[in-house]
Amino acid sequence: MTHAQLKAFHAVALTGSVQDAAERLSLTQPAVSVQLKALEADSGKLLFRKAGHRLELSAEGQALFIVTRQMFRAEAEARQLLSPDSRHTGSLVIGADGPHVALDLIAEFRSRYPQVKVETLFSNAEHTWLNLLNLQVDVAVLAGSPAHQRVHKQLAARQSLMALLSADHVLAGADSLTLEQLSEEVLIFREQGSNTQQKLAAALAERQLHVQPGLVMGSREAVFEAVVRKMGVGFLYNREVNQDPRVRAVPVAGMEAVNWDEVVCLKNGRQNPHVAAFFDCIQE
Repeated sequence: MTHAQLKAFHAVALTGSVQDAAERLSLTQPAVSVQLKALEADSGKLLFRKAGHRLELSAEGQALFIVTRQMFRAEAEARQLLSPDSRHTGSLVIGADGPHVALDLIAEFRSRYPQVKVETLFSNAEHTWLNLLNLQVDVAVLAGSPAHQRVHKQLAARQSLMALLSADHVLAGADSLTLEQLSEEVLIFREQGSNTQQKLAAALAERQLHVQPGLVMGSREAVFEAVVRKMGVGFLYNREVNQDPRVRAVPVAGMEAVNWDEVVCLKNGRQNPHVAAFFDCIQE
C-alpha cells in the first residue's frame, strides 16, 4: 500500500469516477486505474462496485474512505499550519440542505477569506447530515439536525413556514392561512428526507389533519414551477421567498420560527481553522 494508491482511491471515492478522479489529480485515467488495481490486489479487497456509469464504494471501501478522509484532511491541515499565510489559503467543503442561509454565510466567509477555495454540496437535510457524519463535508448548514455526541452545532437562523400560491389564487391575498384552510387545497409536498416536509407533516399530524398530496416534488425549484403552473399549493421558508410576481407567499398561522438553521461540524473538525472561521461568520 502506497500513498499514491490511497490518493487515487480517495479521489475516486470522492468523485465516483476514474475519469473525474484523474482530472482532480492531474493524472491520466490509466494511471489512476493502475493505482486502484494495485491497491485492491495488495489488500485482497474489492473497494468499488460498478453502478451504471459510476463507481460505488463497497463496505470495505466505505471503511477505508473514512480513514483516507481523515488522513488527507490532516495532511491539508498540516500544510495550512506550516504555510506562511495559512489563514488565507486551502479549501473548505460545505454541505447544506438549502442555498439561502448557507449562501449568506458563504458570502461572508468569502469576503473575509477570498483566497480560500470553497466547495459546496447541496442536498436534502437527511443526506446532508449523512455527508457530515461520513466526512464528505467539513461543515454543514442544515435544519433540525439530531443531537449527536460527535457533533458541534450553533444556531444560525430561525425561519417561518410559508404557503406558496399562484398570484391569482383565491387565497393569495390573505395575511395568513391556517393548515386547516390549506388542507382543503391540492397540496404539493416535498420528498421524505426534506426538512420542510418533516415540519409540515408533524404539524398536520398534531392537528389531526389527514392530507394526501396532489404532487410530491424532489426540490424547491420543482415545487416553485408546479405552483407557477397552478398545480397546487406548496410550502417553503420565509428566507426562500423570491419576488417573482407569478407567486405569492403567505405565512402559515402557528408555524412561526419553526425551522432552526444550524451550522454543524464534527467536534474534532473545529480544529480546522477554516471551519472555526466559518462559525465566526454566523450573525443571527
